[in-house]
Amino acid sequence: MFSNTTREGVRLFGATLVSLAAITMIAGAGAMARVGVTSGAAGDPLGKPPNQNERILRIGIDVQANELITTAANDRAHLVFLDGSSLTVGPNARLTIDRFVYDPNTQKGDLAINASKGVLRLVGGKISKKSPITITTPASTIGIRGGITLISVAANQTISDFIFGVSMTVTAGGVTQTATRQGSQIITSFGDPPNPPTLLKQGSLTGALQQLEGGSSNNNSPDQSAQSSGFSSKNSGQPSTTPNINQAPRISTTTL
Repeated sequence: MFSNTTREGVRLFGATLVSLAAITMIAGAGAMARVGVTSGAAGDPLGKPPNQNERILRIGIDVQANELITTAANDRAHLVFLDGSSLTVGPNARLTIDRFVYDPNTQKGDLAINASKGVLRLVGGKISKKSPITITTPASTIGIRGGITLISVAANQTISDFIFGVSMTVTAGGVTQTATRQGSQIITSFGDPPNPPTLLKQGSLTGALQQLEGGSSNNNSPDQSAQSSGFSSKNSGQPSTTPNINQAPRISTTTL
């Protein structure tokens, strides 16, 4: 029979093995850190995961946590995250997926993106139904609940267009502006607080949408290739294209 000391040693050894196995599993999961997939592409959009080589984001290529996404003048990409959120990246863009956490059981999580330039369209998935998705730009921090938001990022200004959803907040200089109805725009200049929301004018999104939907040499836009791939069906159920906002309702705003 084993002595009490021997039994205790065996128990501790077993616990150590379990702990080591758990650490190994966590490390392995962290190393992979898959947060989504490339569901559409035009041109040669690039992705660089941490400590890995840069590669072209073709349809079906996984997107990793903390991955740097860049596009040139003829590049576009459509990404679908594990919670169903989707992000269309226009040309001449640069962004990093700062944070992605998602529990499919509770359908809660956190998605944060840092964008330094370019035009982006976010369609919120399950995360945005319960907490805001955050996009940080040089001029402002944007919080998005549900629906569709179009963001144009430059070094000196960020234009945030709330197309559809629950709410959009824009914060800068200690001031927060909030829009709760579709068809609103908030402009923030670098170093200044965000302007109050204004109604979008007819045709005001044409330039940004052309950047997002302009095709490559084979005339396939990222939206078209996303629909063809089937990955886009995993998003929040919102259309990948922008709804008509010509009859935009009034805007509800809050300034903090």
